[in-house]
Amino acid sequence: MTNTSTKDEALYGMLTEALPGFLISDFLKCQRLPSLPSVALRILRLTQSSKATINDVADTIEHDPALTTRLISLANSVHHTRSANPTQTCLEAIQRLGLDATLTVVLSFNLFQHPSKGPQHTHIWRRSIMMSALIARQLAEQACPKQAGNAFTAALLQDIGILALSATYPEQADELYSDSAISHTQLIAEEQRYFGGDHTVIGAWLAAKWGLPSAMVNTIRFSHACYQSDSLMDMCVRLSGPTADACLSKAPEEQLAALIADISTKADVPSLSFKSVLQEVQPKMELIAKTLMIDTPAAIDPKELLENAQQLLLNHTLILNSRREAQHEALTMLRKGYSDPDGFNKNIAFKKLNPQSRAKS
Repeated sequence: MTNTSTKDEALYGMLTEALPGFLISDFLKCQRLPSLPSVALRILRLTQSSKATINDVADTIEHDPALTTRLISLANSVHHTRSANPTQTCLEAIQRLGLDATLTVVLSFNLFQHPSKGPQHTHIWRRSIMMSALIARQLAEQACPKQAGNAFTAALLQDIGILALSATYPEQADELYSDSAISHTQLIAEEQRYFGGDHTVIGAWLAAKWGLPSAMVNTIRFSHACYQSDSLMDMCVRLSGPTADACLSKAPEEQLAALIADISTKADVPSLSFKSVLQEVQPKMELIAKTLMIDTPAAIDPKELLENAQQLLLNHTLILNSRREAQHEALTMLRKGYSDPDGFNKNIAFKKLNPQSRAKS
């Protein structure tokens, strides 16, 4: 395990105690448990620093010849139609791919690999590697620009607990994650039922084991909590998953409308432009998909998607207002009838007040 500070050791111990003993024992015995090499750890720490430069990142990656070769190869493969001059150095590769894609490659080179190529894992990788991380960055660009890079990294790692479960219990994981349509809330409940712990706690435990900063560990731990948070960066990470789920669903307009409606009830969530987020994410998602050789999710039209979602919200609001008006009218009639009982039929008034009763009659 990577050496950590006393505080990190305390956090690691707390997370260890939060999980069933058999899980920890099986994880520690698993030869395929995801690991984070020192180069990747240094890169992650660099991304946390506002003083780090692209040259610092290149110098760090060059300590790993295999990773450097992979990065240069991918930069040439992805951009071969854009430039006649091939990439020859790590720095040039990073400049062509961008820091987000570079970080994704660094982590995927060691983490996001699984022997199963089934559709359930493809969906999980699309959600966490591609969409959630990019969405978190764009949300943070609006809410807390200086922490956009941290939001990208945290969202990229928010589902790493699934990697640990898939590596340790491949058969059970294949069964558990077979339904790509299941919501993350349902997924966490199923993980609790299967393993006695969910992938947020497991992911935080794994991150603490690697020696990631405590703030990053806690962001992973609470990445699926309520959107409201004292940290705007944490809020962006928590919103990234549901937004990605909506975009990847079979009914994106309905899920996005529900998400926007839910956010509107949270007083501490700032106003965010999802149209801007989705417009920025689309081309970057295609680049990262090519870089990682993963099929790109079906293209979406951000403008059309948001317009349809907002229309659904409007229709829902009109229906609710109509029901409220009908109930108000019935209540008025009810009060009037009780004050003048001679001209009042209580059965009729009750049916007007209660639509369900009226439907059964």
